[in-house]
Amino acid sequence: MSVTPRNRPAPLRGGVAVAAGLLCAALLTPASPAVATAEAVALAPITVGNLFRQGETARIAYATDAARLAWTVTDQTGTVISDGVEDADGTLELPASALGWYRLAVSVDEGAARAETSFAVLPDRDAADTGTARFGAATHYGQSWSVDSLPALATGGFAQLRDEVYWSEVETQKGVYDWDRPRAEFLDAAQEAGVRPLLLAGYGNPLYDGGDGPTGDEAVSAYAAYAAAMATEFGDQATGIELWNEWDLGLGGNTRTSPEDYVNLLAAASPAVKAAAPDLPVIGPAVANLNTDWLEQTFRLGALAYVDGIVLHPYSYPVSADALDDTLTRIDALVRRYNGGVSKPLWITEHGWPTGTNARAVSEREQAADIARSAVIAAAHDAARYYVYDLVSDGVDPAETEQNFGLLRAADDTRGAYTPKPAFASYAVAAAQLDGATPVGRDDSVTGVRQFLFDSADGPLRVLWSDTPQTLRLSGTGSLTATDAYGRADTLDADGGDVVVTVDGDPLYVRGDVTAVAASETTVTLDAGVVGAEVTGRWSVEGRSDGAATTWRLSLSDGRAFTQSTDDAAVATTAVTAPAPVSTGTYEISARLFDGDRAVGVLRATTTIGEPVALTGTQAISADGADVLRLRVSNASASALPLAALTYTLDGTDAAAEAPAVVPAAGAVTVDVPLGDLAARTTFTAEALVAGTPVRTEGAVAPLDVAEAYGATHHRVTVDGTLDEVADLVPATFTAEGVDAPPSADDQSARAWLTWDDDALYVSAEVVDDVHDQPATGANIWQGDSVQFTVAGGAPGAASVWHEFGMALTSEGPQLYRWLSVGQGAGVVPGTEVAISRDEDTHRTVYEASVPWSALAGVERDANLLSSAIIVNEADGQGRDGYLAWGGGIAAEKDSAQFHAVRLLAAVEPGTPAEPGTPAEPGTPADPGTPAAPGTPAAPGTPDAPGGGEGTGTAPDAGGAAAAGALASTGAPDVRGILFPALAVLTLGAGALIVRRRFARR
Repeated sequence: MSVTPRNRPAPLRGGVAVAAGLLCAALLTPASPAVATAEAVALAPITVGNLFRQGETARIAYATDAARLAWTVTDQTGTVISDGVEDADGTLELPASALGWYRLAVSVDEGAARAETSFAVLPDRDAADTGTARFGAATHYGQSWSVDSLPALATGGFAQLRDEVYWSEVETQKGVYDWDRPRAEFLDAAQEAGVRPLLLAGYGNPLYDGGDGPTGDEAVSAYAAYAAAMATEFGDQATGIELWNEWDLGLGGNTRTSPEDYVNLLAAASPAVKAAAPDLPVIGPAVANLNTDWLEQTFRLGALAYVDGIVLHPYSYPVSADALDDTLTRIDALVRRYNGGVSKPLWITEHGWPTGTNARAVSEREQAADIARSAVIAAAHDAARYYVYDLVSDGVDPAETEQNFGLLRAADDTRGAYTPKPAFASYAVAAAQLDGATPVGRDDSVTGVRQFLFDSADGPLRVLWSDTPQTLRLSGTGSLTATDAYGRADTLDADGGDVVVTVDGDPLYVRGDVTAVAASETTVTLDAGVVGAEVTGRWSVEGRSDGAATTWRLSLSDGRAFTQSTDDAAVATTAVTAPAPVSTGTYEISARLFDGDRAVGVLRATTTIGEPVALTGTQAISADGADVLRLRVSNASASALPLAALTYTLDGTDAAAEAPAVVPAAGAVTVDVPLGDLAARTTFTAEALVAGTPVRTEGAVAPLDVAEAYGATHHRVTVDGTLDEVADLVPATFTAEGVDAPPSADDQSARAWLTWDDDALYVSAEVVDDVHDQPATGANIWQGDSVQFTVAGGAPGAASVWHEFGMALTSEGPQLYRWLSVGQGAGVVPGTEVAISRDEDTHRTVYEASVPWSALAGVERDANLLSSAIIVNEADGQGRDGYLAWGGGIAAEKDSAQFHAVRLLAAVEPGTPAEPGTPAEPGTPADPGTPAAPGTPAAPGTPDAPGGGEGTGTAPDAGGAAAAGALASTGAPDVRGILFPALAVLTLGAGALIVRRRFARR
């Protein structure tokens, strides 16, 4: 991925000077009137990016006029590691010395002013060793990046970069090369830092073929000479030369994207480079989006004879890293097919996940897990190199994926220049754990658990993870060291018996002699909780396999401990509590398990935390068919609370809703705001004053014509591959997209139905297709015959994040896969059902799926409204060839505004004729192109707490406001005045443009 070179800023040198400048700038910024009387506080790095090697003191600069500074350090789970209050002297020396990623929050004047940053403590490794190892990161120093971030590569333990040396910049006169510019831009700095570069030879040069991709004889010869001259100049410094970048996509202003032209260029340039530097690897072709058809054609044309390694850019985001495993297996098999059964080294020179709020982005914790997993998978396939895309984020707009791929934050991020995301720490730990590791196999003994086995100088290494958390029992000898994804290590004694570990989406590195792995019933589970109250849960422990009487001790990080005993191999269970959470969202704990004094386990557990009092806003269709914004004030405490006011702003209009004066204990108050016509998506805000404390929410509304919404009948589907239960309902109808001419009814036609009940949403489809072709599984099922569907809260266009599923009849049987979700991750969804049947005589395929409402975060069943689109992918043996569509926003681009509104019709009383579902007119999707990749969105707002009581109210018409964005988020007010008096009775309620976007072809 590259962009047009821009004017380059002068590099900023010196961490302390930079920190001082940033601090001064922050403190000189005028305060808003609301905080004009408060002292300001600002943080800035002293060490580049707040990146510290283990053994170094973590020191971070701050500036404030306040006399005292309060600070708190938390880890990636939100657990408080340390905190304190000190006299303000401008520098914090933090007691965090263990490997890991940390968040630092500071405040002055009792919280009147706050600031936040992140830092990491990393394995101490020699850059000279890591500069020739497997791992590195893609950079853009050859464009506009400052080299201030470059030392982070060595500090992180992956001292290799992949960057471009532009042909048009070094050869401005035919046959004359000036290397001063790339040396000044980054290559001299890299050499000084001990960082080794993989150099990209590209792109067009206006001296030849008008700056287009070189295809003419003179241009091809000139490109070969430039690449050879680069090899001569930097051969002793570089790790390889990559010949062009994503030729198939037309990157670098290239309009000649055929594989024939690329192989012709390769055939000229590769021998020239090898003549200049015989030992320097030549790699290619760098194929965009892993277009395997294009790649295979280059192999047919002889490309393999000209490369020492195969370049891959196997992006799959937001799908998890596990997709990389299948991709590398497939590409290696393809190489062997065209290379006489012999493999070639695989160079993964771009691979990553963007964070942010875009529908195709993932959370920062998911990015960290995926990049660490990818490092393990690359090592398991013995890939020659793996470069994360990319080192530094290019901007601060969370809605732009292209700005948020970085392991480090952007230079102008408010949390500090080049400060780490969790992924920087997880990648550094992965690189250290896998240093010198040789793959020796896999262990598939436990369903759903990935286990990769390696040999290393420090003994056997086993890396494990699972999409669904579960506990494993490890048998072995001696000491086993279990290291989490961020570097925390626990030594477990396997000599006295089995040990247990919890595995989840983060890699767990177990070093030592493990002889067997099995599932265990030893677990810690947590109930949902609220901010400020201890979290309750249960600890179950499985007795020793030899039946010996044992007293077990469970120790939490805050010092609390619990004990229970077993007399045989049965499971014992007892209640536990965990520290009160300080924020909403995901809450995690890690606990150590002991058999007497013998350390025998590391257990982890997660739950969801909400506010004790919450306000949500949801678009809904009322019982009488009106389009409304539903405001709901929920109270999770065991005491009724006074509701003094409920106000909202919608489409620029402020209004007060008529609401009950009291929110019931363990209950809620609901108010429907009637919505008029709206021309476009509009945001709303709302505030409730509960027991003297304001609680806020915000979201979006979008136009909705209730009469045109598709009517989803209240009907439970037996998911068995038979359509008898829905065949009499009115179906959704489809139009052909992505093809020059619509298919005939015999070639492909389809109809589909959405139905629902209190438990689940059901999707049924009947497809007539003359050829059933589905070569893929899992995340890649979109490449063959399959059905994809979306589910979003609110009216079309209101939601910025949503769910996207696919179902297909694969070689492994029927599969249902989720690519996009609202904070729930990609992959197989627990609790779903899928059945698919195929009749080859009639060419008829029936698809049925059920998705429980619990798996559809951001979609409120009681709102009677959601939005959706469905496509039926077509393949006849040559890859996907268009699709049928009901609505848009799936394949051509990701856009919830192209979905259809779906009304959940009420259940019909017995003896009353059912109202058939009313399909909307098919939408007109955008022009087909390269389909956008899905994305995993940020976590949803805090859900309503379950209530034992319900109040209702009314509100005036919003005057032009329309249907609400279903993904409103709950604010985080100071609720101490509400919470703490009631803690005892609290109930837990529940020259050439080189810019593009990355797309998976879905």
